[in-house]
Amino acid sequence: MKRRTALKLSLLALASSYAQAFEKSKIVNTMKMKIKDPKNPTKAELKHTPEIKLGDVDAKGYVSVDVTIGQQGIIHPSTADHWIYEIALFANGKKVAKVDLEPVISRGYLSAKVKKEGLKELKAVAKCNLHGDWEETLKV
Repeated sequence: MKRRTALKLSLLALASSYAQAFEKSKIVNTMKMKIKDPKNPTKAELKHTPEIKLGDVDAKGYVSVDVTIGQQGIIHPSTADHWIYEIALFANGKKVAKVDLEPVISRGYLSAKVKKEGLKELKAVAKCNLHGDWEETLKV
């Protein structure tokens, strides 16, 4: 039995270390950022700002919500040294979805289903390891 317990603990430790393989020391900016001139955003600002798109409503009344990091065709990169490590989605101020992302192997994208009835506002927050936290709000 001790051997079985040791094996289980080893697998659990391996799974935990794999669950977040990137080095936390690479997260160097956690400041809340925003577009300085909303009428004339820079490419760097567009690259970091989430884009929220609504899809179809299903038979149960849930709308598909897709969040991509980057706007106007400028998509945020995912390299070993520069990537989006987290995206959170809020509906009417309540967190309804969150995704943790790894560099290189994943890109800044989140998809969720949200109850359409009573939905007034969606907000997405993207966290870039180098350039801080960026958000976008969509009035529904």
